[in-house]
Amino acid sequence: MADRAAPHEPLDLTFLRGRHRIRILDEQKNVRLRVRGGKAQLTGLTWQPFVLPGTRVSVGWDLWRKLRLAYTPLDGPVVFGGTVVRYAYDPKIMTRELAAFDARVDRVEELVLIALRELGYLDEKGRALLPQEALIRNTIERAQSERPARRKIDGAIERLLSRGILTWEQGSINAAAMLHYPARRGETPVPLLCYAPTLRDAEREDLRDDPGAGHGTSAHRVAGHLMRIGHLGKEASKEAKAAYREDHARAGLAGPHEIPRGFTYVREHERGT
Repeated sequence: MADRAAPHEPLDLTFLRGRHRIRILDEQKNVRLRVRGGKAQLTGLTWQPFVLPGTRVSVGWDLWRKLRLAYTPLDGPVVFGGTVVRYAYDPKIMTRELAAFDARVDRVEELVLIALRELGYLDEKGRALLPQEALIRNTIERAQSERPARRKIDGAIERLLSRGILTWEQGSINAAAMLHYPARRGETPVPLLCYAPTLRDAEREDLRDDPGAGHGTSAHRVAGHLMRIGHLGKEASKEAKAAYREDHARAGLAGPHEIPRGFTYVREHERGT
């Protein structure tokens, strides 16, 4: 589309609810296709509140100026990381983007879960595997205001383990201080805390409490994260590889400190206004 469309011609967008009962959700005009730094971007469009990171969008381009974006509803809503999801999604992206608040938690538990979610951004499966000491350090570093005491973080970790939100896994460490999972023969065993966001069917209470607000546009910090680019025929730059290597090692996560194939890395930054 970027090769064939007139870059300064406005586009008319129609947002559709797809599948069996197709209906129009929204219409927007004067959206434009811009090419900046060799990358094509649609500018001037506004996503609906329910469009969460990882939502699958089908795109149709008609008559040069008309663009159709369609969402496919699920057979039934599900709860992914404490958020109601109503449309088809990519599970790998959504596990990285949504935290698993499956129960009411206190402030320290929430800080631990936020740290785990952000560490999951560095893994292509959205999972965090690390020693308890590394999790404590990451939780303290990410606390925006008052930093909790280590004993309180230890207590929060024990409660998360008792509810099954966290589990213990067996890893290992080699002579170069590299953590591996699963454990490798001949290396020193190391217990690792494991976190993976959970998925469950939505219940009536979830739907009643769902504000449908999605993700706002107010200014907020975006943690460093992997971004898939392999399908575009691109590779991560040397700068992105070095940044990922540095951040992954600093976090104390198990596994190689190299970007997974088919991904690039976006460092922490501010988003919104």
